[in-house]
Amino acid sequence: MAEAANNVYETHLQNKQRFDHHRKSHSFKAGDLILYDWPKQGDHKLSPIFKGPFVIVRPVGAVFYEIKSTTQQNKIIKVVHVQHLRLYFKRNTTTVEENSTDEENESH
Repeated sequence: MAEAANNVYETHLQNKQRFDHHRKSHSFKAGDLILYDWPKQGDHKLSPIFKGPFVIVRPVGAVFYEIKSTTQQNKIIKVVHVQHLRLYFKRNTTTVEENSTDEENESH
């Protein structure tokens, strides 16, 4: 009986180690921009996984955060688990200037 309990405990530790191997501890502060893993409606395989950006309003406990939308017309305020949040990184988009395309056309 004690051996069975020991085996269960060892298996539990192995499962926990495997689970924790792929997890990151996230901590956000008020004002951070984040993306939210919004629950999907139906099976839309080409729909985006994350929606946002949203703003962290405040932490609610150790693993929950209150978030709100960044757009004025859509004032969603929601309390969500940290597991569904990702940090938002703004893209630096480069624009092609019209002058460079004119110079290419002249050289041909």
